Amino acid sequence: MNNKKFRYVCLLTGICVFLASGCNFGSQEEVPETDSPAQDTQQNTEPETTEEQVTAEENIPIGAPEESEVGLVAPSIHTEDESPKTPVSNPSKREPVADTKPFWQSENTMQLNNLKSVASAGQSAYNDLGTKLGWICKNGKLYAYYTGQTVTTDTLVSNGYLESGLSASDYEILLVDGRDLAEYEGAEVPAESMNLCVFAASKQSDGTYLLASAAGRAGQISSVSYNRLLARYNQNHGTMGRLSSASAEYGRILNFVGLYEGSLEDYFVREIRKDNKYAVVTFSSKKNTADVKQHVLRNDNNFWEVVYTNLQNVYYPVTSINRALPDFNPSLLPDYNLAVWKSYIVRRDQALVNTMISKKLITDESQIYYQCGTDQYFYMVLTNGSRYVAYKIDGVWQVTHVNSDYEANNFISARTGQDYGFILLDD
Repeated sequence: MNNKKFRYVCLLTGICVFLASGCNFGSQEEVPETDSPAQDTQQNTEPETTEEQVTAEENIPIGAPEESEVGLVAPSIHTEDESPKTPVSNPSKREPVADTKPFWQSENTMQLNNLKSVASAGQSAYNDLGTKLGWICKNGKLYAYYTGQTVTTDTLVSNGYLESGLSASDYEILLVDGRDLAEYEGAEVPAESMNLCVFAASKQSDGTYLLASAAGRAGQISSVSYNRLLARYNQNHGTMGRLSSASAEYGRILNFVGLYEGSLEDYFVREIRKDNKYAVVTFSSKKNTADVKQHVLRNDNNFWEVVYTNLQNVYYPVTSINRALPDFNPSLLPDYNLAVWKSYIVRRDQALVNTMISKKLITDESQIYYQCGTDQYFYMVLTNGSRYVAYKIDGVWQVTHVNSDYEANNFISARTGQDYGFILLDD
């Protein structure tokens, strides 16, 4: 009995020893031996994250550079997908136009198109009809001289150059030189319009004027600039009238004509008409009274200069002079047109000389100081100062005495309804 107990205790003890030695063996296979127990502990234990380390990581600024595997600074953490996006605007809602935008971006497109249409129609009508209808620049506006009316959109509609629908009161049609307009602040004149041409203008709500030519927009200028532009074409230069042959200015003007002609001889002057800026001189040499000429002179600080020559060759003097001298007042021109008459003007008529002798008004042709006329009317001044108008009735010369060229002109005008001043010697 005692021997059985002893063997049972030994068996239990062996089992325990075996179990204990088995656990230690399994642990030694998974963890290799190390030289230091402290190092073994560090390799088999994950480092714990302390509260101080968490706080430091949380305080790193977003986007701070990091070191990459090759030692370069990493790009910002704001990638393309993470960058702030531009908000999409509502397509049905227009953004307000900034005041700093250039004029051509902020102007009303429809209004500009209307201005261009008016200017284009005006330019076409001026090119086609201007000479025939006497369209000129008068004080900066496009003006029909023969009818005495300012050209408006209604005028362009009636002549078939513009469709109806534009109110005449909304547009002013100008005939000015683009180079003059370009001098004012806000003007942007197209290169094609740097000459005398038609512009359309419309007054804006702020008082400025929007302008365009047939070539396109021409700018936006202040009302002060606009009025100054028109003033440059003012045709009122003081009192107009016929200059007296007894005045000192008469002789001064003739001297300047002589300088231009290259001859300081005396002339047979028909008339000098002038205002304070321009003068129109109609004259001939004494050698040939039928060679009647006409020049326009301009007064520059009391010096007269020939600025438009040989008007006797121009069939449409009103428009021709206006294109060269837009501020010239056409009312200075005489009623007759030398270009129309010059082929009819003759210096003498032998049948008339014979009539004068037969009527005992002269005994010899040498007594005629001046004679000039047409095949129907003649004017003569004798060496003794007597003046006569001759006219034909049924092909026969009739002669009547007059006291002056004024009386002679009135006499002929009453018979013909025309101005024959080109044959009359100025008293």
